[in-house]
Formats: sequence, C-alpha cells, structure tokens
Amino acid sequence: MRQLLVRILIHVGNAYRRCLVAYCRIVGPRAAYATLATPARWLYALVDPVRLRCEAQCRAALGDSMDADSVKRLAQRAFVHRYWNLLDLMLADRMISRSNHARFGGRIPQPYRDLLLDAHRRHQPIILLTAYYGPYDLLPLFLGYNGVRAGAVYRHHPNASYDAFRRQTRGRSGCELIPVEQAISRMPEILDAGGAVAILADHHTERRGVPVTFLGQPTGASRAVGILAERFSAIIAVAAIHRLRTPFTFEIVVSDLFGADSWRDEADPVTYITRRYVRAIESIIARDPAQYLWSHDRWHADPRPT
Repeated sequence: MRQLLVRILIHVGNAYRRCLVAYCRIVGPRAAYATLATPARWLYALVDPVRLRCEAQCRAALGDSMDADSVKRLAQRAFVHRYWNLLDLMLADRMISRSNHARFGGRIPQPYRDLLLDAHRRHQPIILLTAYYGPYDLLPLFLGYNGVRAGAVYRHHPNASYDAFRRQTRGRSGCELIPVEQAISRMPEILDAGGAVAILADHHTERRGVPVTFLGQPTGASRAVGILAERFSAIIAVAAIHRLRTPFTFEIVVSDLFGADSWRDEADPVTYITRRYVRAIESIIARDPAQYLWSHDRWHADPRPT
C-alpha cells in the first residue's frame, strides 16, 4: 500500500512539474513567482511537522535576536523560497545559456572570477563550498558558464524523472555531477588532477567531526574538506547564489577565498580550515536568513512553541 501511494505521489509530482513548465511559459517569471507563493504558504500552514521544524530551527539559531512572531514570519518566508527553487530550475532550463547567464546575475564577481580561472588554468586544485541557501541547485550551472568546470557532489532525488531533469539542467554547462555515494573516491581523483569540486558544506556530523558553533548552536562539521584541502594544497572558495527582489535574478556572493598560505603555520590545519569556512557560510546566511533551508533538522531543535 505504501509503495502504491509513493508511485501515485510521484506521478502527481511529475504532472505538476509539467503543468508548472507550461504555466511559466505562458505568464512569465514575475507572475509565476507571485502565484506559487500562495500554495507554498497554504502547504506550510497545513503540514504541521514541516512548519514546526522550520520554526524550531529558526528559533534555535535566531531566537535571541528576534521575537517569536518575527521567527514565525521568517520561517514561512524561508519555506516559500524553498518552493521557488523548483521554479528556478524550470526557468533555468528554458532561459539560461552560456551567452546570457550574466544577464540573470550568474557571473562570479571580481576579483574572485579571475582568481578562480587563473587557478583553473594552472591546474591548482579548488574546493568550492556552499550551503542550502538561495537557489543552490543552480550553482553548478553558473560555475560551468563562468569557465569553472567543477565536479559537484549531489544526492539523488527519489523521483527518478525529476532527478534526471535536475541533473540535466545542473550539468548542462559542463560540470560533472557526482553522486554522494561516489564522492569519497571521485573527489580525490579530481583534486589530484588539478580540478575543482563543489560541495554543500553545512551538514551536521554526529561523530568524528570538528566541533564548531554554527548559527549560534554547537554542532559538528565534517573533517573531509579540511583533510582534502590540506592534502592537495587546494584553494577554498565559499560562495552562494542570492535571490534578488526582481524575479529570476540572482547575485553570486563570495564570502571567503583562501589557500594553503593561510594554514601553513597552524598547529591543526583541518580544524582551522573547517572553522574558517563555517564562519564564511554563516556570513552568507546572515545576508538574508529567509533564503536558508530551515526545514532541515540540523540540531534536533525542540519543535514546541515557546
């Protein structure tokens, strides 16, 4: 019975995606974003577990800096932004190309673009780090169109049809999509050859992680980035895509870029690298907390209202 329900939900999701594509083509980005905000708010209000988790995560991280009503409003806005991520992919598949990506805000800002391209030409290993912020699915697409052909680690979506569409759109600019199950072997290969890898780096690690404070909460960050960076003397760039007010326009934000010179004299380079990139991710989220994916249960925050 459960498998039947899952198949039905997948078929409904695929039909919804096809309808969304057709609707976007008819009304354009501005009307599409405005229209999709309404069902997102309805869904958010109806699905208690999602709403309570979003509010709990926001409250845990931001509760000291805003009142309870502000936390609830921010959590709802964050869910709308998450809903818009699907629309971003739909529009990107139809509208963004190598010749026009800068018009949508897809150009890496200077001097970081030249620094990354120069490192790329010299076969200097690069580790690009981002977070579940803004339309993060578009980052591999924009990286490739900027000339940075990275191997981007991704997790399969359970809907095979949507997963194929997402991989096709994200990899269209030449970036390699690396299933998370293959990351442990493929990332060292790419870095050893002087290439670039892109990783979502704001995951919580229960065991053997580096103790850090992330958004005011004690957590553990994976040691993998620090180990790879030290082993291959890689350049580390921390960046994200920020959604602007004008529908389907973005800004690539780079919050830090550093290399082996930064940790050469450190007693524990892995810890230094990890804590530095976590601070850089925090600075991106602080830019607009509503664009962060608060629905992910990072700290097992108490969902009960205070």
